[in-house]
Amino acid sequence: MSKILFLVMIGFLFSQEFLDRLIIPIYYQVDFSSGYDSNIFLFSENDLEKKELGSASLRNIKYYDSDYYCPAFKLFYSPVLLNQYETNFIFKFQNKFYRTFNQKNTFSVNSKFEIKFGSYQWLKFGYNYSPHNYLKQFQDLDVFSKDYFDCTFSSSKTYVNYSFPITKKTWTRVILEISDFFYNEHFTEFDTQFHEFNWFFSHKWDKNLRYSLNISVGKGNNSTHLNGLLSSEYDRSYHSGNLKISRSMYNIRFLNLNRFYILFSTDYRNYLSEAIDDPLHSGRFHYDYQLYTSITKKLNSNYSLNLFMKLNKRYTISEFDWVQDLKSFNKFEMGIKFTFNGVYNIYR
Repeated sequence: MSKILFLVMIGFLFSQEFLDRLIIPIYYQVDFSSGYDSNIFLFSENDLEKKELGSASLRNIKYYDSDYYCPAFKLFYSPVLLNQYETNFIFKFQNKFYRTFNQKNTFSVNSKFEIKFGSYQWLKFGYNYSPHNYLKQFQDLDVFSKDYFDCTFSSSKTYVNYSFPITKKTWTRVILEISDFFYNEHFTEFDTQFHEFNWFFSHKWDKNLRYSLNISVGKGNNSTHLNGLLSSEYDRSYHSGNLKISRSMYNIRFLNLNRFYILFSTDYRNYLSEAIDDPLHSGRFHYDYQLYTSITKKLNSNYSLNLFMKLNKRYTISEFDWVQDLKSFNKFEMGIKFTFNGVYNIYR
């Protein structure tokens, strides 16, 4: 009997110790951003002209620009699962609301688990999901009709990355990602699984200045190609590449700012179709240039303010002028974001 009581006590103590590892303060972050987007549908100049003329494909779209509002909530939970290593669970929930066209509203959820093995040495696993994303209206190639239908899709991404130091001031991260894009029933011919490899570098020039470089290559596989539908006859698969260069300045005293950030990126996409009767994709590729800049000011230990601006230009190259005109666009975005960082202590 005494042995049984001893084992019960040992089990109780062990379980209590384990619970103490789990019952810890939970950190959270609340963001609210508001901004203006000059081209929420990524309209080309031709699309904008059609809108002015009252095109049937744009009949329910009154405005091509909009202000938007974006609340977000992030949780940081760091239980002591391993004695030697830091472990974190991170969850983020975000909505984006467009005032002029509510079908464009989106919701996304992101989750991540990470383990820290040492300074700048992390292993991370993540999953992101967005169930509804609106593009615009198109004709369904499998329906013999002149009607236009809403084109929407869901997106998900699974990834793993590992970061480690190279020198005292330089560290790197390698990232493997798999993304899935599933379109609604009228446009399943565009369903795609995208595989991407990223290689990221960060260098600390001094205590207030950092530079970073990101290089990525990927391939999008058109998963519904030749699935029996007429519209799936053409292959929408593509190769892609990306280059990002950024500069971060911290503690800028003469401007009384905590951070100034600027990023330039170039995305490249090359469609693999060589079908003569597929002029929209055959031989087509594009460059997507983006310039992003932001400034951040901490108001106190909990609150911060961020102002940002983004310029985006896509230049499409094709044998057909109408394709170049159709798939090229310009976009401008600017906004402001408020952030609150807090902690919930379960022992209170």
